[in-house]
Amino acid sequence: MPAPRPNNGAAATPAPGDAPPGYYVEPPSPPNAVQNQEPPPERGVTVYEPPPPGFYPPGAMVYEPPPPPEPHHIAPRTSLWLGLRAGWFIPFGNVWAHDSGPDQYGDAILQGVPWSRYASSGPMFELDVGMRVARSYNVFALWERASLGAGSSKTEPDGSVSNPSGGDSDFFGLGVRANTDPDRVGFVTELAIGYRRARSKWDDGAQLQLTDAPFEARIGLGAEIRLNKLFALSPMLTVGVGSFETLRFVKNNTTSGVLGVNDTSDGHAWATLTLGGHFDLVGTN
Repeated sequence: MPAPRPNNGAAATPAPGDAPPGYYVEPPSPPNAVQNQEPPPERGVTVYEPPPPGFYPPGAMVYEPPPPPEPHHIAPRTSLWLGLRAGWFIPFGNVWAHDSGPDQYGDAILQGVPWSRYASSGPMFELDVGMRVARSYNVFALWERASLGAGSSKTEPDGSVSNPSGGDSDFFGLGVRANTDPDRVGFVTELAIGYRRARSKWDDGAQLQLTDAPFEARIGLGAEIRLNKLFALSPMLTVGVGSFETLRFVKNNTTSGVLGVNDTSDGHAWATLTLGGHFDLVGTN
């Protein structure tokens, strides 16, 4: 039987309880409902969780990435460090300051006496003994010996005239050394502090002895070239400064002072250019 029509002519929808058998009536949608709407896409970083236990079938092989390889070092981590350097020694600066007379105000005018007056450059060698306390760091003791050439002046400190015949110098010190790449080719920095003595000679047997310089300091810049686990080459440029506090003139078994009443010690300096070879003995990796 057809459903009654409303007065406006539209077909009336039967209520669910009033529908005849076999007739399905869709319930009304709730207000403001949106049909067939997909869930909004997720934003952000996708997080992958590990699979639960039993996810892989029995006997399946699971491959994990291998661990990173361990670094391979050539230079030992610690060792007994022993080596020798040879090169050229260049003295400069002043050995003392001489009172050349008062100025217009009556004050003493001090004029530097250059070291080059009594010595010139010459060959040198250095012995280094120490420890590699870490792969890139060393501590060591050193002895530097230089054979100095003749100075430019023939006049001795007492006013006598004789031909200069050269001299020598010794530096004893303690140093630290740092290397940026001990396994291949690295930049090297050294710092050392110690004691220096020097001597100048003349043909008549006279000597000028320069001593009492306990705080000589030097800095070195260079490189280290690793050839194998036990041996490395090291070119190096060093520059040092200091002051001799005691100056003695020895002639005919008689020792006399050099400094006058108003004279004073002055600052000297030196530079060396060397090539060294060093061994790492009794080392640990």
